[in-house]
Amino acid sequence: MMIRKLFIAVISACLSISALAAESQYDEAVSRAPFVTLSAQKHHKAKTPIEPFINSALPNPPKSKYAGPLYSLSHNYPAKLPAAGKFPWQKVTGNKPITQKKSKAYVEALKKYISKDMRTLLYNYDKWNAEKAGWYQSIWLGAEREPIHGLYVGSGFPAGTLTGQTFDLTTYVFTMYDKRAAVTLNKIWGTTEKRAYAPNLTNPGAQFAEGSVIIKFAFVTPCGADWSPMTGAASWPMYFTLSPTNGSGNNPVRSKCKNNGSNGTSADPVVTDVYLMQFDIIVKDSKAAPDTGWVFSTLVYDKKAPGKDAWDKMIPLGATWGNNPDVINTKPSALTPPAKVNLKLTENWINPKAPPYAVSTLGWDGRLSGPNDGAVVTPAWAGTHYYPKGLSSVGCLGCHSSAQYQQKSFLLPSTTFPPQVINAPGSSANQAMVLTVPGSDDWMKWFQSRDGSTPMDKGKGQIGLDYDMVTSFKAIPVWEAALKARQGK
Repeated sequence: MMIRKLFIAVISACLSISALAAESQYDEAVSRAPFVTLSAQKHHKAKTPIEPFINSALPNPPKSKYAGPLYSLSHNYPAKLPAAGKFPWQKVTGNKPITQKKSKAYVEALKKYISKDMRTLLYNYDKWNAEKAGWYQSIWLGAEREPIHGLYVGSGFPAGTLTGQTFDLTTYVFTMYDKRAAVTLNKIWGTTEKRAYAPNLTNPGAQFAEGSVIIKFAFVTPCGADWSPMTGAASWPMYFTLSPTNGSGNNPVRSKCKNNGSNGTSADPVVTDVYLMQFDIIVKDSKAAPDTGWVFSTLVYDKKAPGKDAWDKMIPLGATWGNNPDVINTKPSALTPPAKVNLKLTENWINPKAPPYAVSTLGWDGRLSGPNDGAVVTPAWAGTHYYPKGLSSVGCLGCHSSAQYQQKSFLLPSTTFPPQVINAPGSSANQAMVLTVPGSDDWMKWFQSRDGSTPMDKGKGQIGLDYDMVTSFKAIPVWEAALKARQGK
């Protein structure tokens, strides 16, 4: 059961099922997450038409249940870069490499830069106009998005994964690109249907310009009454079918949350409230991060933080800008979750004042990985060892470093692609994902500090997609399936 939920978490967080060559490996897990089954592969097999620009495949919610504004895909990508100016985060570093000491101020500068727009989106949705504000989303994902905010399934975590978590929970995510980042989406996808079917997947066409900003919301199903860390968190309504790991919806007797989705099913959408737990900000800053070109940062909700509202209480969990491939620590404290933060990781900073739940799922040796992310594999096989309580693997940067075309490696350091599972010792049911040996050459493939144009896997025609997970793992597989369907294959 645990591995089924793990697959749902990892696959839905980072990957369209169509990218997997052997989909049958996931059929049982996928069947438990309805919107994961709306993958490119399923569409192709069913000869279902796929359109690049639809808002959502779901019907709009009944006005008796929700009468507010609905999601509108912002895809009129700009063709020219706006003037760069001086970015506030550059002032923190003086256009020099970022350091651990300056990380907190750097993340806070990023948050301040986007705060005005995020407050409008969070609290004044009727006044939100994404294109006018200069924010855009990827095309091709309408079959996975719901119609109120455009959220799609992120991850599913069994109870006990995060500190104090007594309910299974599902996360729902929403990614946006600023004007500078959207220029790259224009280069890849264009703004017309003709171009959407003929993407430009080349170097340097798929690379992002300096100063590009990409953000990601991650909402969770339990409110504060069901999971104390979410008390007072910002909330959005969504109109979705129930995910199997939505503890609130699947356990209405125990849930104390209003609008918890308990009237819905895996086939029938229902208006459900979700709560903002995590917010990621990544920025292309080659001066701060000369090896990778990117600084990844994560905010998490802290109910005890000072502030006038829940957005103020989104505090830095950490930042990372390199994988420190020279630091190879295989002590239990580095591998067993929650992983202890190794201060020798000079390209990684974790806020020592972050709330306990937020550090439950750090990556190997304490590398940055937020509670929405899939760094912890439970249970896991690695070499000859079985890890019943989980194994801390790649952090944010390592997972995103596998973004490439063609896709040849999984998001986590698995021994095969797609990953395989085997039974736990003495068990015929509890299956564990097979990973490479921690610290081995195979394991370290996910812990390099590559620039964005260098693909993880070598080979003729391989294109590095500049750490862009949505394009690599979500949009491209859907486009491939749509193209095959159009060609009658």
